[in-house]
Amino acid sequence: MEVGRVVWGSWTCILNLSALLLLYDVTNRASFDNIQAWLTEIHEYAKQDVVLMLLGNKVDSTQDRVVKREDGEKLAKEYGVPFMETSAKSGLNVDLAFMAIAKELKHRSMKLPNESRFRLHDYVRKEVKGTGCCRS
Repeated sequence: MEVGRVVWGSWTCILNLSALLLLYDVTNRASFDNIQAWLTEIHEYAKQDVVLMLLGNKVDSTQDRVVKREDGEKLAKEYGVPFMETSAKSGLNVDLAFMAIAKELKHRSMKLPNESRFRLHDYVRKEVKGTGCCRS
């Protein structure tokens, strides 16, 4: 049984979620390979307007890396979700990931008709470039 299945238990817990951060370990190919199945099931069971973001974690472990950044970018593009790499150990992009999701949710809740739409993908791309992190 996947660890995620133990945590989630029943899919009823995701029916009313507003946002999901899908995280895989760049040093563990199986964790990345499972993401596609998770995305498929989330699209089936979660609310249609759920905010999704794909995160590749442990980028600080460059020696042990087995999942390339390009693989994560390709999968995110395929499913139309924002992507960034993070390191919980160093804190790289962790705050940014949560801030991006929070900004998207706040914008959606305000629903101001004359305000330009917040674009999560654009925000993530702009802010990730601004962090000065290296592309591994």
